[in-house]
Amino acid sequence: MNSRFLTHDGAGLRNEVLSRTSVAFLKLLTSATLTLTIATSPSVAQAPSVGQLYSYTVKDKPSFEEGYRRHLSWHAATNDQLVWYAWTIESGPRKGSFIDGTFGAAFSQLDARPDPKGDGADFVRNVSPYVAPLDVETWTLWPAPSIATPLEDRKPGTTIDVFFLQIEPGEMISFEAAVERLAAKKRNSPFLTWYKVVHGADASAYVLMLTRANFAELESAGSGLVGMLRNAYGTDSAQLENVLKFVRSFRSETWSYQPRLALIPGRALEP
Repeated sequence: MNSRFLTHDGAGLRNEVLSRTSVAFLKLLTSATLTLTIATSPSVAQAPSVGQLYSYTVKDKPSFEEGYRRHLSWHAATNDQLVWYAWTIESGPRKGSFIDGTFGAAFSQLDARPDPKGDGADFVRNVSPYVAPLDVETWTLWPAPSIATPLEDRKPGTTIDVFFLQIEPGEMISFEAAVERLAAKKRNSPFLTWYKVVHGADASAYVLMLTRANFAELESAGSGLVGMLRNAYGTDSAQLENVLKFVRSFRSETWSYQPRLALIPGRALEP
């Protein structure tokens, strides 16, 4: 959660990263407003919904889980209104890593969290000894092509298939326009959600998430990335090619939700 910055170089780094994140987002927004197609799209017109994620290698799983639950109790006791989800990565290059994050927040809410110094101190005391930090990422929800927003609606599901699409920086506006044209015919299922990466290792990437409860829902969503896009938007091969031609590379991961390591405001921690 927000205190992860403190696991690196102290409280100062947290402020530095958030500042760079805000600057990066403003640059992205300014660039987008120069193009009429993007400036008038719903994804820019409304205030950004932020996903802030932290990834770790876990050194001692039993001790980590005990300490992490103590840290969640600290957040609950301070009436933190941010939701904190938790996942284990089950497949992909980061297999075995732990991810936590908050979704559906505004940038201002990240700054307004309760007692940042106390948060950091509690994290260092209860969690830091059992993890090695990997990355900090900031995403913004891309509403226009999204079919569902389960994380923003606080319905995290059981499993998420995550696709990271790397786009050449000079092609990002064209890619967004192509995806939004594709999404003009979006259907009610599957539960696909799009994000734009603002800060992190994949700074020119987009994220497509499929939230599902079981393998049957994976099958019905479609085979692989192409099948999912075809089913979700009822598109033909030519339209798909017009989107995929901008994708330089992509990778995928499967995340397994960890309800005992999650905190949803207004709900008690799971036993």
